[in-house]
Amino acid sequence: MAKSAAAGDEEAFKQLYEAISGKMYSICLRYAGNKSDANDWYQDGFIKLINNLSYFRGEGSFEGWARKVFIGICIDNLKKKILPVVPIEADLNIAISDSVYDKLSMDDLFRIIQQLPDFARTIINLSLIEGYNHKEIAEILNISEEGSRSQLFRARQLMKKTILFQNGTK
Repeated sequence: MAKSAAAGDEEAFKQLYEAISGKMYSICLRYAGNKSDANDWYQDGFIKLINNLSYFRGEGSFEGWARKVFIGICIDNLKKKILPVVPIEADLNIAISDSVYDKLSMDDLFRIIQQLPDFARTIINLSLIEGYNHKEIAEILNISEEGSRSQLFRARQLMKKTILFQNGTK
């Protein structure tokens, strides 16, 4: 189907679009943190996808290939915003029980991730949601592997702090 779409078959492209559009928009929304940027990045992602369809070699899933295109668009746009590194805070040693996590719905978790600063949200998305390892994250964001580890730690702590604050614990 991807080859047909790359060759100009509008029906094949329409089928590809319908198969992946919701998932790709979710990626954009997770990274952008707001609908306005997500809409722009989503549009940029599909333009890049259309322009690069001929590069899809059929190795692996089309959706996986498309995810990489969209994640790349999101990271590029975040880099343009000049992602600030999350500062080290003295009070980040926060204990949180597993029962608090158990009470969170996916919507609650998504909302909490959306509230994080750009860099923290990006690290959480790349590591915990997309499954990239620290070496891959370091290459994507042009930071060291140790920087990736420490930023993920800080981002998790910020998430915990947000969860505790929203549950009335300070």
